Amino acid sequence: MPAPVVFILGAGPNVGTSIASKFAAEGWKVAAASRSPKEDIKKIAHHTIAADFSDSEKISSLFTEVEAKLGTPNVVIYNAYSLAFSPDGSNPFSFSVAEYAKDIAVNTTSVYAAASAALAGFRQLPDAAPKVFIYTGNMQSTLIVPEVVSLGAGKNASAYLMETAAAAYGTKYHFYYADERLPDGRPLMAQLSGEAHAEFYYELATRKTQGPWDATFVRGVGYTKFAAGRDREVTPAGMLSEHVKKVLAPPS
Repeated sequence: MPAPVVFILGAGPNVGTSIASKFAAEGWKVAAASRSPKEDIKKIAHHTIAADFSDSEKISSLFTEVEAKLGTPNVVIYNAYSLAFSPDGSNPFSFSVAEYAKDIAVNTTSVYAAASAALAGFRQLPDAAPKVFIYTGNMQSTLIVPEVVSLGAGKNASAYLMETAAAAYGTKYHFYYADERLPDGRPLMAQLSGEAHAEFYYELATRKTQGPWDATFVRGVGYTKFAAGRDREVTPAGMLSEHVKKVLAPPS
């Protein structure tokens, strides 16, 4: 039986590279797409692609290339993101329309395109084969951060896509919005653990049934359900420090 295929869109440092390493170590074929594939991911992946995730119309062609090189992806992981910081942290409408449109394209329109392409592939795979789509989310589905409103808008839209897909297809194909948290439920912001993502994503990829679509998890623990009492808390203006901004940008 041929090795299963994982396709990582947004295979940058930390999370993307860690996920690639985990799946490769488990015997999977790894395809990795990023804006400019670095040497680290080229050494791990069986096939790499330079991709512009803001061009949603070209997402399906990435899947065509992966299928030709490695086979139909069993697991698709959308880890790409784009964000613009508000010049005024208290004014979420200080972005240009062009900046907002670019971020929405990467953070949700291309997610829709990738999920559609993944579904077309899943339908061709044997019944017993894994068929999983994982979107790397964050706590902006339950937390308002005005200075990165375009990222939050995209994450919320994609959370809805994953919830809807899990409801519509969950008996055959599995969909997840993955969100790493601190043990008390607070966000990690930029201090994400690549290793924790890799371990949890592999667990999701090899589950036999659809788990909770809102896959919140804690490093060293795995899936952890948090109460909804924190929903829609608003962060103070400027909470994201210059250090965090440097870590977050540029995106993978």
